[in-house]
Amino acid sequence: MKQNEHDVVNSRRRISWADRILALLVVGTCLALAAGAFVLWPVYTNPQSRMYSSALGYLKVERLFGIQQHAEAEHPVFHDFTTPILGEGMVQCDFYNVPVVPTSRIKTLLVDEGDQVKKGQLLAELDDTEAQIKYRSAKLALADAKANLVRVNAGSLNTMQAERPAKDKADLAGMEKVVKSAESKVQMYKRMEKDGASSKLELVNAEIELATDETSLEQAKISSGMSNQGAPGSNEIAQDAVADAQNLLQAQEEQLKYYRVIAPVDGVVDRVLIRNGEFNQTAGNTGFILTSEPWFEANLDQRALGDIQQGMEASVNFESFPGRSFNAVVDRVIPIVTFDAGGPETKTPVRPLGTGSPEWPATFRVRLRIDTQDVKLAPGMTGFARVIARRQKTLAVRRDAVSSLSAGKGVVRLVDNSGHLVTTPVEIGAVDDQYVQVLSGLNESDWVLKDNSRFLRDDDQIHVTRVVAAKE
Repeated sequence: MKQNEHDVVNSRRRISWADRILALLVVGTCLALAAGAFVLWPVYTNPQSRMYSSALGYLKVERLFGIQQHAEAEHPVFHDFTTPILGEGMVQCDFYNVPVVPTSRIKTLLVDEGDQVKKGQLLAELDDTEAQIKYRSAKLALADAKANLVRVNAGSLNTMQAERPAKDKADLAGMEKVVKSAESKVQMYKRMEKDGASSKLELVNAEIELATDETSLEQAKISSGMSNQGAPGSNEIAQDAVADAQNLLQAQEEQLKYYRVIAPVDGVVDRVLIRNGEFNQTAGNTGFILTSEPWFEANLDQRALGDIQQGMEASVNFESFPGRSFNAVVDRVIPIVTFDAGGPETKTPVRPLGTGSPEWPATFRVRLRIDTQDVKLAPGMTGFARVIARRQKTLAVRRDAVSSLSAGKGVVRLVDNSGHLVTTPVEIGAVDDQYVQVLSGLNESDWVLKDNSRFLRDDDQIHVTRVVAAKE
């Protein structure tokens, strides 16, 4: 009897553990189904997924049980479509050779290769001791020239007889008076000699004195004439000497500037060809090679030559920065067509482009000024440019509203006044990432399904919500 009771207890224990395991399996299965439903339900009901329109998809279930489907409709909008022109190219820049002009020793070298520099930034300094001496000598020469001009205007003596018009004029006036006095004296002696009051010798002496005074008068006239004519010339010579000394001083000032080597443009130091402490033996040797601010030079097809203008918006994508787009502006159009497809000039025809025979690439260059967004661009980097050539605002619908999109044709679903769907063919044009241009088949007052239109049938039971879209 006891043995039978023990067997029953063991059997109940075994059944209890089996029930627990089964319960756990049931609970785990339910949780897994719930988790799967939670994860799959959004995909199952999403019109963009393949599961939605499959044989057991949500669309089939709705139709099977007569469930009313929901959709939104809106009017077509006027959308701004752009016409892009594409082309390959690479980053270009100008190279500047910065010379070291004076023959002097390099005192300080302030930059190294790869440094970013600004226009006017100091690159190197040279020993200017000898230049400073020449500059001070030029200042002394100018001071001497100015002093000589003052001396000439004053008429003072230097190494030669100076032109002194005022003194010579006074001497001339004095000699004229002396001559008149001598003439009066001669006349007096002649009268006295007739009257016997004076001797013949005194008359002769008076006449000799008159002749001497007349000679001095003529010499004074000559000196006065020479002074009056020569003074302006001497003054001009002295003024020219001052101007020449000023030019020499200015030249020395300019020479001093070359002892400070500065950057002529904003850019990057590509090479440094001098070293600190060495002597620059030849005037004008290249000391630095700088690269200017870079630009992107795109090669566009010749057929776009009439469409591209300076100032147009553009974007550039570089191989070195995948996934990033840099804003740019057309800075210059170079209207010269070459056989260049973005790299070296082509020597053989490219593959046929649709004309039935091999064709040569024919492109022209366009320089784009890039907003680098604090990213350093290196010359030679390749990329792809997209230039916005034209903008056109025209009637459009969302891309999801159009089905059977091919060969300029498409189909949209309209909602009539009674809420029924009407399949409508349209002629389409440009397409961007959001909208499709509608050339014909629609007008502004039509109600077009926004999405899910390609899965719905005209006989489906739908509830349409009419949405007024914001105007662009």
